[in-house]
Amino acid sequence: MQYLFTRQLLWLLTCCLTVVVTVSRAQEIPSPIVYDGYRGGFDIGSQGVKLSIIGFYHRDGKLKYRLVYDRQETVGLVKGMELNNGKLRSADIQDAVATVQEMLKDASETYGMSNRDFVIYTSSGVNLASNVADIDALTQKILNMPTVTSMPTKVEATYSVRAGLAREDFDKAILVDVGGGNLKGGILQPYTSASGAVRYTFKSYSIEYGARRIAERIMMRKTDPAEYQNELRVMVEDSISPLIRMSLNDNPEIKTISRSIVYLTGGAAYQFITWKYPEKVREEIVEFTMNDFYQFIDMLSSPTGWIDWQGKTFTKIDDPKLRELVEKDHVKATKRVYNREGCLAGTLLAQQVFREIGNLNTKTFYFTRDAYWINALVFDTYKGEFKK
Repeated sequence: MQYLFTRQLLWLLTCCLTVVVTVSRAQEIPSPIVYDGYRGGFDIGSQGVKLSIIGFYHRDGKLKYRLVYDRQETVGLVKGMELNNGKLRSADIQDAVATVQEMLKDASETYGMSNRDFVIYTSSGVNLASNVADIDALTQKILNMPTVTSMPTKVEATYSVRAGLAREDFDKAILVDVGGGNLKGGILQPYTSASGAVRYTFKSYSIEYGARRIAERIMMRKTDPAEYQNELRVMVEDSISPLIRMSLNDNPEIKTISRSIVYLTGGAAYQFITWKYPEKVREEIVEFTMNDFYQFIDMLSSPTGWIDWQGKTFTKIDDPKLRELVEKDHVKATKRVYNREGCLAGTLLAQQVFREIGNLNTKTFYFTRDAYWINALVFDTYKGEFKK
């Protein structure tokens, strides 16, 4: 009798423990996201036309967003500017607007959106063109939609910081954003508001040289790979580094040792992290070292490095879903962002910013996928429609 009672007691305890473990695991698994709606933004920039679709949802009583779809198509806007005395070529403008039109139709049908659910902006690099307003005129004519062509570099960089920096890193982080048309970034500096609350203001730096702009300018004179590389290094180290230094010196705190974290973003940064850590395609923030970065520069500088990377396969990845994501990311990084020359230009620009910031042995480096200004801008534009 005692034996039977003991067995029943053990069975009951086992059931209770199973229920507790099951409930505990259920609590650990976040509930699936249910989106309240979708909104999108087009960035007509130095690398071409980019589209982001973000989904709005509520979690713990707060309105949040998540990137659900993005697409990029190459358009030669900056190349045209370099060949056309700083003006956008009419053919490139038409190509860009036609690309927006096609992407708009595809995304609208997929996500059940209308034209009013999208915004169109030209990036700060493209805004340097004297005739950038022609893009707005054509989107209004073809799409009946305006294009904002007056985004200041500082505002664009501010949105990048908001989108990409972890909240807990605001006091110690630096953003380095190497775009196709310009180089920008900065820090969030705390201050005490009139109400006594701690708030942040963005202290930025910028120069009007980006990866694609520099590459196109040099390639007009130097087409041989070795000559291009030598000319690029001279231009970055002798001509551009003083501009970076002066811009950084406007905000001395950027170079203080307390700024111990560097967030890197931009097309060349994306190519770098895809080359070094292809299997981390699902991670929004990826840590890297300066040694990793130097290895990437060495690869780009070698005669066959770029070709070898383009032909790389990922058959050793066992997870079929991960392998599919890695292969898709690899194609985008090697064929839809920058060519070797643009990638090398962006990488050397980033390296020069690192050098000017200094104290590299005390810093931790991260690549951030989320520091894309159009995402935060779309959220700001439409959040009023989803607040409860």
